[in-house]
Amino acid sequence: MQLACEGHEQIRALSEGLRLVLNPPVVLEGAVLQGASPPDASGASIYGSVMREAGRFRMWYQAWPKDWDGEDVVAVACAESEDGLNWRRPDYGLIASSGSKHNHLTDLPFHSPTIFVDPHAGPEARYRAFGYTAPKKLRGLYPHQVNRPGYYTAHSADGLHWQLDSTDPVWPYGDVISAVWDPQADCARIALKISGRAAGMYRRRFYGSEWARGQISSPVSTLIPDEHDDTGARARGFHTADYYGVGLMPTAGPTIGFLWNFRHQLPLGHSTATLAYHGRSGTVDLSVVYQLERGGRWFHLPGRPDWLRALDAPSWARGALYTSSSPVEVGEETWLYFTGTKDRHGWCGHEVDYNAYIRAAAAEGGFARIGLAKWRRHRLMGYQAVLPERLHLAPRPAVQGRLALNVLTRSGGSVRVGLAKADGQPLPGFELDKCVPLAGDHLETPVRWQGDPELPRLVAGEELVAQVELQDATLYAFDFTLSP
Repeated sequence: MQLACEGHEQIRALSEGLRLVLNPPVVLEGAVLQGASPPDASGASIYGSVMREAGRFRMWYQAWPKDWDGEDVVAVACAESEDGLNWRRPDYGLIASSGSKHNHLTDLPFHSPTIFVDPHAGPEARYRAFGYTAPKKLRGLYPHQVNRPGYYTAHSADGLHWQLDSTDPVWPYGDVISAVWDPQADCARIALKISGRAAGMYRRRFYGSEWARGQISSPVSTLIPDEHDDTGARARGFHTADYYGVGLMPTAGPTIGFLWNFRHQLPLGHSTATLAYHGRSGTVDLSVVYQLERGGRWFHLPGRPDWLRALDAPSWARGALYTSSSPVEVGEETWLYFTGTKDRHGWCGHEVDYNAYIRAAAAEGGFARIGLAKWRRHRLMGYQAVLPERLHLAPRPAVQGRLALNVLTRSGGSVRVGLAKADGQPLPGFELDKCVPLAGDHLETPVRWQGDPELPRLVAGEELVAQVELQDATLYAFDFTLSP
């Protein structure tokens, strides 16, 4: 379906009383995975990916070991589950941790690993990974060679045993990267952190790239923080802001991003290498952004509201939130796994020793845990009406078929649709009063006129406009589809 959003080319008109609103997710109170073994005793971060295949869930995540020394790690664990809630740690016997190879670590040596299935690859390269690594981070534990720090890519037949495509990086940058396969564009969509100057200070920024069949495009700037982010940070009690990461969700229409808003507290850090100040510590909240055209500009919702605040998360996640590379579709819901930390990024309390804090956390499930946020399918944002309002939709291109809506009404609310030509003249038999009203909760319900869901046949070249009337209702998504 097409997600409703501002600027969508199929939404031709809106009455003044409609509001574009976010639909907050349902967040499970308990973590679905936390430190519980030597490789991840200090923490488990979904700086990684989750996918469903062959009747099981697989989760690749960053594992922070029991003997963690405080430096960024490249250990990538792979857990499995039948239901996505209860996870097991198979014994792969590949990489030593705390003196033993009896664990669930893969031999992928990436920080911020992001993994997807490549539909064009042969069986030996079914899985594709992107991530950051550096020579010193391998510590002699991995059967790979890397020449210098940067973002690398690798392939695997089973998601456990990996081969790096090159000993040199794809890009000479580092830290957080997300990648997801986009079936509509037939390529992988990539968002990679490239820090630099923006709005008067040194900030974390994101660039976009595409990968398919071994070919990769040059990164272009896509998500650049600005003064509006600083204003939002100050309104929430912080000083400045930038973007720590972003999860990606391609759809049939807009591409959705789950943006990690890093809001800095004072004091700022200072780098002698860049001669600049930068955000060092603070909270990380999540917002929703969207891209109307693939590779185009990213849009925030009006006012840049948060979708999920760390302060509103469960107690173990009220310091900072970070998402997996992309969500997973599960029945009538969409699931997004996230990392939550009790401490803020770079801050665990006044005069609290960080290493002591980490050691204490290892006895209680680790400093980072993995949780789950979920929502009804296609319901991230929508146009909401209280009084009677109108929204006009047009097919792209004009089709002979049906119009399905994803709508939710309050008690006494309703949704009706009248069909008209481009000049606004109603089509006989398809007026508003001929429409069977929709009330209640509908995920993908065809609109009917006098009991019939079929759209009228038009003369070649004529355009159809669906005039949607909403009252005490929210329209989340729509779809003009061919008849079954």
